[in-house]
Amino acid sequence: MPMPTAPGPGEEPRDEAGLYRYHLRRLITWYLEALDPLQPDDFTWRPPAPQANTLAAICSHAISSAEWWTLSCVGDGPIERDRESEFAAESSWAEMRPRFTTFLARAKELLEGMTSERLGQISRHPAGDRMNRRCLLHTVEHLGLHLGHVESTIDWRRATLDQPDT
Repeated sequence: MPMPTAPGPGEEPRDEAGLYRYHLRRLITWYLEALDPLQPDDFTWRPPAPQANTLAAICSHAISSAEWWTLSCVGDGPIERDRESEFAAESSWAEMRPRFTTFLARAKELLEGMTSERLGQISRHPAGDRMNRRCLLHTVEHLGLHLGHVESTIDWRRATLDQPDT
């Protein structure tokens, strides 16, 4: 798996909202860098293990969750979510990739100028007890967790095809 692109000079976040934007940008960039080089079959390949997920399912769940926790709970997007259908996704990477880049643009816009006071307010999460910053931190944590699943699945796929890392 190639190393993700390192941040450039001056990209260190300067405030709390900037910290979330920074990590969301890095994570989404890592997804793109990991998935863009793959062949279309790789994205829909199912590992030979009980209840294993395709990259399509993993990515559908990861981006759906990010959209919900960030754009719906912190923002004003729809609160309804069908988590189970996320794992049934059969999309290609070409079809799903725009969701990742659109999410990043919308999250950046949402977080632009957001104050620590606003981050400390209660979000729109249905439980009614989660601060906006907790929702954003969960998004960063969850995207990172599933990025690891993406990388492991890619390695597994390559091993089944006897392909060296690129």
